[in-house]
Amino acid sequence: MRNALVYVLLAAVVAGPRLGAQSLAERIRAVREGTVQIVYASRRDVCGDGDDLIALGRLITVYPSTRGHGWSNVNCTFGPVHSLITVRDGEVTAVRSFVGTPRRARPSRDLGTVPAADAADYFLGLASSGPSRVASWSVMAAAVADSADIWRRLLALARDDDRPSDVRSSALYWLSGVAPADAVGPLAAIARSGTEPRSLREGVLTALSQLRDGAGVPVLIELARSDEAAWLRERAVFWLGNTEDERARTTLRALASSDTLATNLRDQAIFALGFLDKQGANGPFLRELYTRLESNHLKDKVIQAVAQLDEMEDQRWLERLVLDTSQPVELRKQALFWRGQNHDAALGDIVELYPRLDSREMREHYVFVLSQRRESAAVDRLIDIARNDADRAIRAKATFWLGQSRDPRAARYLEERINR
Repeated sequence: MRNALVYVLLAAVVAGPRLGAQSLAERIRAVREGTVQIVYASRRDVCGDGDDLIALGRLITVYPSTRGHGWSNVNCTFGPVHSLITVRDGEVTAVRSFVGTPRRARPSRDLGTVPAADAADYFLGLASSGPSRVASWSVMAAAVADSADIWRRLLALARDDDRPSDVRSSALYWLSGVAPADAVGPLAAIARSGTEPRSLREGVLTALSQLRDGAGVPVLIELARSDEAAWLRERAVFWLGNTEDERARTTLRALASSDTLATNLRDQAIFALGFLDKQGANGPFLRELYTRLESNHLKDKVIQAVAQLDEMEDQRWLERLVLDTSQPVELRKQALFWRGQNHDAALGDIVELYPRLDSREMREHYVFVLSQRRESAAVDRLIDIARNDADRAIRAKATFWLGQSRDPRAARYLEERINR
């Protein structure tokens, strides 16, 4: 009996502090008015600038409303998360999180360092019930918490019809950065579901494309090759281009080459290989594909895609196409336009094309392309053409485009013409 009594007393001593302890939500709720700060460990691939930017792997967000995929050249510091929670009349009205040394005003109440799992749980509670703006930023605050296994709760939030659309979208976005390979099956089922809303299915495709180690790529490949709805296949192709995955690249090239595939899907595959997958060494493939295509529409898409690539051989190919009189003039004009749109290219490369153009139509188009360049030397070249070109129509075109310029030298030249 005595031993039983000792056991009961020991249990009471151990349990006592737990019974009296406050949860994180209760501690924050106790601050009826003011700004509360909590600090907690971040995931190992989370960094920030201490101000508006936070990155989780390839997911980048900039306060208040910008989200994207890729990499930032901002100086990104790894470290704990500092979250500021604004409370008015006992209700949370704002959530701001920072990684790196925060540059904002000091909070009125600092609760110090808390367990990351507790922080994630608290913020997911806000996300599931709070007003739209608070909920959206609470999702991010939960997602960056170290080691928190929250992907199922994020998926449930994304599927909750009672939550605002921006909250559901935020849940899917951050889910893609924290979900393990186990999430592929449930996400794939939603993507294929004919009963789920299109907005949710599109968001799931995005999430699949961003899963770690390319875990979602096989599903995207399957959807792109399937007999699913056209829009679903197009979006699957688009997001394959965002994965930087060799399996995706191989699929995109096969789709772009397929003579039996619908034109819109071939368009999307070509677009992905140029605009989205710029680092994939796709230039040789796209240039060779151009020679096999019969459709001028698809050739135009290849020209646009090649123009996005940084290799000099791709840019030289465009120049050769501009001068190739065996090609339709509209495609040559497109090649000239897109070559001119590469503002990283030396202006001299563009200038050297002019004497080699074989028709007034091409030269008139050249003048327009030159007018789109931002260098002051482009204005000098337009003035030279307006003054000295042997073709009166070309001189008139150059004068017209100088009239659209804000460069003071263009204004002086036009004034000179008027006063002549």
